[in-house]
Amino acid sequence: MPTILVSTGIICFMLAVSMVALRWQAFYSSFRRIILRRPQYDYHKIFRDYLERFNTIGDRRELYPAILSAACRIIDASGASLIIRDSKDTLQMKATFGLKPFSFDVGEVKEFLTRLETERRVITRGDLVGSTRYRDIKNEGLRWFVQFNAEACVPLFVGDRLYGLVNLGSRKKKRYDRETRDLLKLLAVQFATAIHNANLYQALIKQNLKLQETSKFKTQLLANVSHELRTPLTGIIGLSELLAEGGDGPVNEEQVKHLFLIRQSGTKLLDTVTAMLDLSKLEVDRLNLAIQKVNIGKVVSQVASDLQLNKYTKLEVKMGDDTPGVYGDEQRLRQIVKHLLENAVKFTKRGKILINAEKCGEMLKVSIKDTGIGIDKKRQKIIFEGFHQADGSATREYEGLGLGLTISKKLVELHGGRIWLNSKVGRGSEFNFTLPLKPAGVYSDQRAGTRRFAS
Repeated sequence: MPTILVSTGIICFMLAVSMVALRWQAFYSSFRRIILRRPQYDYHKIFRDYLERFNTIGDRRELYPAILSAACRIIDASGASLIIRDSKDTLQMKATFGLKPFSFDVGEVKEFLTRLETERRVITRGDLVGSTRYRDIKNEGLRWFVQFNAEACVPLFVGDRLYGLVNLGSRKKKRYDRETRDLLKLLAVQFATAIHNANLYQALIKQNLKLQETSKFKTQLLANVSHELRTPLTGIIGLSELLAEGGDGPVNEEQVKHLFLIRQSGTKLLDTVTAMLDLSKLEVDRLNLAIQKVNIGKVVSQVASDLQLNKYTKLEVKMGDDTPGVYGDEQRLRQIVKHLLENAVKFTKRGKILINAEKCGEMLKVSIKDTGIGIDKKRQKIIFEGFHQADGSATREYEGLGLGLTISKKLVELHGGRIWLNSKVGRGSEFNFTLPLKPAGVYSDQRAGTRRFAS
């Protein structure tokens, strides 16, 4: 009997001591926070030492363990695990800290996750055990905490969507007071933002690599197709000329006319193929320039004399012998002028095309102005991109792939100049481009036997 009384006394004493300790802990926490106005956590230090650097980590493989490690150190947890919702809306284990990696199945705890998403608050093991509020999800919740060896579950949100969860475990019996819960909620916002940004960054890199591969494939395809077409087209043009000249016997006037049409169509197709080949070289920076001083006025006059104008359009060239020479590749400069003049002729059925030049510092500005159909502002933004015309519809009136302006822009920039457009619908267009007057921006390439502008 005395033994029983002693044991009972000891138990009562221990209970009393426990109650005093709990009350003291609560009192000290309140005293520290209210009377001394000193928080349990140094928020400035937390943000300075941990959170600021999360936004600088773009690799998820580094970010995930960094987040878990920081969470454990900040609130003195023993281990943590991170779960993220993937693109298929499935929760997947992404990382663990202080725990061995393991697999799990969330199919049997849907109500617990639904409550987390609805309440948007930290739930602890103590909440499930000691509160009637979670009676309906108690079994599921305890299964979750046992499975993850966790004491607290911190939901991560991006907008209104449950993006993931951080599970925090401890080998000590811990109580998460209000200040700790508030801190975890604040940390959850920072963690979710950092993880979401890292995922967006990784997705952007992946998409960019895919676009680069697609662009590389397109460029290689253009080069291959162009190369394979040039040889047979050259043969068709040459043979049509030979036949028209009577090389294989006499031909009548009707046959000569047909052969001329064959040659004309073949030449037009060869020009298109050449443009595609040039574009593929320009896109991979494999086009060399043979730099020399060029009489640009003479080049413009020669190109202008070969144009086929209708009787309603007048061409005026205001570039004479006093026009200063420029430094560049004469063949490529001829190509620029040809593209721009043919473009002006194509879109000017009636009116005038004017070409002039003026010195602007160390550059020569060449202007080609027409009174054609003009280009609306939306089209002006993309007119220098490949495969675009002022009229981009499938039933457009004007022929061509829309590569001339793209090639002209790239060639002008390769020479160190720039090209731009001023246009109004119904009132015509004015294309301007600049070329260098001095050879200061070129370097020699002895291996290729050419000279190029230094970038």
